[in-house]
Amino acid sequence: MTSQIEHIAQQVEKSGYAVVPDFLDKDRLRQLCRELQPIFDAVGSRESEKFGRQTIHTHNLLAKTRAVDELLLDSLLLGLIEGILGPDFQVSGVAAMRPGPGDQRQHLHTDDGHYPIPRPHPPLIVNTLIALDPFTLKNGATEVVPGSHRFKERLEQDTETVGVEMPAGGLLLWDGALWHRGGGNSTLDSYRRSINVNFNLAWLKQRENQFVGVPPEVVVAMPEPLQALIGYKLTNFGLGSVDYQNPIETVKRRLSERAPQSESAASVGNIVTDHRNKLREEIDTL
Repeated sequence: MTSQIEHIAQQVEKSGYAVVPDFLDKDRLRQLCRELQPIFDAVGSRESEKFGRQTIHTHNLLAKTRAVDELLLDSLLLGLIEGILGPDFQVSGVAAMRPGPGDQRQHLHTDDGHYPIPRPHPPLIVNTLIALDPFTLKNGATEVVPGSHRFKERLEQDTETVGVEMPAGGLLLWDGALWHRGGGNSTLDSYRRSINVNFNLAWLKQRENQFVGVPPEVVVAMPEPLQALIGYKLTNFGLGSVDYQNPIETVKRRLSERAPQSESAASVGNIVTDHRNKLREEIDTL
């Protein structure tokens, strides 16, 4: 795995993006498609004068489903992110995407424009798309401008791009400074489902506020590595602390204080167990 990670990291450093075509095996792919079906069924499109018809992404996915928890802790995925960003990173946002027939391509953009840092600069963000359907030129495969993560200037919208095709189960990852866009879906009946996981350096502000977006009852039921991945950890000698402790301790204490006094002895444990059981029931009904 180490040599694969090094090879992919070198590709991203050179071209700004890379593809792992066999990231998901068939069983994991089928499971994700099944468990996320209610999420994708709710995805629609919208019209605007500026952008035309665009798909609506479903953000804050960790507050809506447990289907992606295991995926986010995948050792290869995390190894690839560490190979590009280094060891101190976090999840910045998780979304479900499903461009449908007639959805138009996006405008060219970068993902790190939130941060006022002159270009070019070291990687701040690694963005990923995990394909649940094949990415083809016809159904709107992501378009990239290879090497543009090193460009200083902004690009015109008519800049030539390359469509990144990959099979279902493939993983596309790119430096957040790379100029890219979602392609247009010119098919009559083909959807392009994917899971978008955005990672950034742990000392930067997240794209989505995980501390507010994911309810505390959900957070305490997560495995500790996932809690840390969404920001419940100390970084850079205490950055992000509450009373110089991991903020998860404050969340647990407040949940305990919220419970009736008669239940205080096992309040947090009961909250966690009850929530886990509810989540399992929800998943079993999918």
